[in-house]
Amino acid sequence: MLDEKALRKPTFIDGHKVTLADGQAWTFPRPRIRLRPKIGVDGRVDIGGGPSFGPEYDDQLDVLFGAVDAEPVERLRVKFEVAVRLLRSNYDLTDRDVGELIVLEPGDAASDERWEQLSDVLLGSAPKPSPAT
Repeated sequence: MLDEKALRKPTFIDGHKVTLADGQAWTFPRPRIRLRPKIGVDGRVDIGGGPSFGPEYDDQLDVLFGAVDAEPVERLRVKFEVAVRLLRSNYDLTDRDVGELIVLEPGDAASDERWEQLSDVLLGSAPKPSPAT
C-alpha cells in the first residue's frame, strides 16, 4: 500500500482531500480564481475565466466546463489527465501508482462517490462530505 504522507513532495500544497481507490485521502491543490478579458467577435470585451489551477490547465478546464465541444470520451480523458497532473503536483507517484489510485468503475457505489468528489475538485467545488459509515 502506498504511504500518502511519505509520498508528499516538498512543494505539497494543501487543498481538497479525496478518498481514492486505495481507501486513503489524497490531497488535490485548490484552484484559484483566474479572470481574463474575453473578446467577442464584435470586439466587445467581457470577463472570461473562473476556477483555475494555472494557465497550463486552461484548455483542459474549458473542455471540462463545456466551453469547448468535445465527445464524452474526450471529456473523460481530459478529466483523467487533469486529475493525474494535479495529484502528481503534490505527490511523487509512478504511472502505475496513479493507475491504481484514480479508478472509475461505473455502477460501483464507492467508485461513483470517489468520481463525484474528484469531479467537484477538478471543477473548483469543494467535495461533498461523505456520509458517516
